[in-house]
Amino acid sequence: MEEVTTAKAIDDEGPSKIPSHEVPEIDVPLRETEFGGIRFNAVTSFIGVALLWGFAIYCMATPEEALANLIELRQNVAKHFTWFYIGANPAFTFFLLWITYRYGHIKLGMADEKPEFSDTEYFAMIFSAGVAVGLFFYGVSEPLWHRASHWYVEAGYRSQDEVDQWAIMLTAYHWGLAGWSPYCVVAISSGLASFRFGLPMTVRTSMYTLFGNYTWGWLGDFIDGFSIVATVAGICTSLGLGAIQIIAGFQRLGWFGIKETDDVASLTSANVMVIWVITILATLSVVSGLHTGIKFLAQLGFGIGMMLLVLVFCMEKTHFLLNLMVQTLGNYLQWGIFLLPFWTDAFGQLKDGEGRSPEGASATWWMDSWTVFYMAWWTAWACFVGLFIARISRGRTIKEVVSYCFVAPMLYSIIWFSVFGGAGLRQARQATELTLLGETVYNDTTHFEVPGNPLCYRVPQESIMNEFKNVTFFESVMPGVTPVCKFDTKLSTSAWFNVLYSFSFPGSDSDESEGFGPFLSALSIVAVGIYFITSSDSGSLVVDHLSANGRKEHHSIQRIFWAFSGA
Repeated sequence: MEEVTTAKAIDDEGPSKIPSHEVPEIDVPLRETEFGGIRFNAVTSFIGVALLWGFAIYCMATPEEALANLIELRQNVAKHFTWFYIGANPAFTFFLLWITYRYGHIKLGMADEKPEFSDTEYFAMIFSAGVAVGLFFYGVSEPLWHRASHWYVEAGYRSQDEVDQWAIMLTAYHWGLAGWSPYCVVAISSGLASFRFGLPMTVRTSMYTLFGNYTWGWLGDFIDGFSIVATVAGICTSLGLGAIQIIAGFQRLGWFGIKETDDVASLTSANVMVIWVITILATLSVVSGLHTGIKFLAQLGFGIGMMLLVLVFCMEKTHFLLNLMVQTLGNYLQWGIFLLPFWTDAFGQLKDGEGRSPEGASATWWMDSWTVFYMAWWTAWACFVGLFIARISRGRTIKEVVSYCFVAPMLYSIIWFSVFGGAGLRQARQATELTLLGETVYNDTTHFEVPGNPLCYRVPQESIMNEFKNVTFFESVMPGVTPVCKFDTKLSTSAWFNVLYSFSFPGSDSDESEGFGPFLSALSIVAVGIYFITSSDSGSLVVDHLSANGRKEHHSIQRIFWAFSGA
C-alpha cells in the first residue's frame, strides 16, 4: 500500500480562469492511497464506511432501541430546525433564478464544447436519479393523505373541492421546485468547478471559495466523507420505498407466492430479498458504466413511466384531468413559490400547554412527517443527485441545466400528480358518492361494495332511474372504470394499484381478474424496479467519485463495494 499526495497546489488567489479552448485538470494536494490498482482517499472512505457500517450494526443489534432513538431525534430536529429546513429552500430557488438571469450563458465546460448526451437521454437520467421511485410510491397516496390533518383542512370552513385541490397543490410543492433546487445548486457549482476550472468533481470543491486551500485537507476530507453518508442514507430511503411498492404489487398480483394476507415477518423477508436482487442488478449496471447500463435503463424506465401516464390519462376522465392540470399550475404559481416555501406552521406545531389552539390547528406531527421530511430528504440527496447531474452536464450552459433539472421536473411533477393523484381523488370521491347512493336508493350503504373489500365499490355500468317519478339517481358516463376505492392510511401502498385495477373492460362485470389492472400493475412494477436500479447505480457512481477524490474512472471492486454498502 502506498500513500500518494499530489504535488501541485492551487495558489492563494484561487484557480485562474482557463481559456475556453483548453481546460486541463489542476493537481491539488489531496490524500490518495493506492492498493492493488485501487486509488481512493483513505480518510474520506474511512469516515463514510465507519459511520455507515457503525449505524447499520447499531440498528441490526438493537432495532427497537434504534427505532425509538431515531424517532426522537427526528422529532427534535423538526422542533428546533424547521425554520432552517424551510427557509433554506426558497433561498436556493431564488438564487438559481438570479444566476440563471445573470450567468445563464456560461457553459459547464469549454465554450465550444458540445453536450455529452442528447436532450432526451439527459432528462431521462436526471429524472431517474432525482425522484423516480417516489413518484410511484406517492403518486396516488400522497394527495389522498393530504385530505386531512394539515392546517388548510383543519380550518374547518373549506369545501371538499378546495381541500382536494390543496391536496394536489401540497404534493406538487413537495415534488416541484422545492425538491430540485438543492440538486441544481450542487450540480452547477460542482460542474463549473470541474469542467470550467479543472478541479476534482467532489462536494468539497464546491466550497473552495469559502475555505480556500483548507478544502484539500482534513476539512475537505470530512465534507466528502459526510457527503458519502448523506448520499447512501438518501438512497436507502428511496430503495426502502421502492421495495415496499414492489412487494405491494406482488401481493396484488399474487406473484412469487406473496399474498396480501402474509404476516409482517414474511413481508420483511420479501423486502430484504427484493433489495438484494435489485442491488445485484444495480451493481452490474454501475460496473458497465455511465454510457451503457445507466443511460439505457434511465431511458427504458422513463419510457415505461410515460406509457403508464398516457394510458391512465386516456382511460380516466380526461377532460377532468386536463382541468386539474391547469388549475394546479395556477395554484402552484400563486401559492407554491411564495407562501408554502416559507410556511413553517409555527402555531400548528405548538403543543398543549404551549398555547395550542383548541380548534382548527393542524396535527403536531404533520409538518415533520411531511414537509420537513421532504426538505431533509432532498438535502440528503443533493450530494448524490447534484454530483450526478454535474457529471452528465458537461457542455451545457447554466440556463440549460436549470431548465432541465429545475423547471422541467416541476412541470412534469404537476402533470404526474394531476393524472395519478387526480384519478385517486376522483375515485375516492365517487366511492363516497356510491355509499350515499346505496343508502338513498337501496337503504344499504354497502350495496355497491366489492365483496371482501370494504374500501372499494362497483360503479354501476347503467344509469339508475326511478321510472315512475322520472328521476335519475345515477348516470353512467364512464363505462369500464370500476371498481373505485376509498383511502385507508394503513393500506396506503395499495392506493396506487387500486387506481390501476379500476380500468376494467367496458361492459364487463369488473371482476379483478379482468381488465387492464394486472397489465398496468405489472408494467408499474417493472418501471419501479428499473428506477430502483438506476437510483442505486447512479448513487454508487457518485460515491465512487467522492471516495476517489473525484476521479472519473474507478476500479470495478470500488464500484461493487459501494453498491453493496448502499444495500
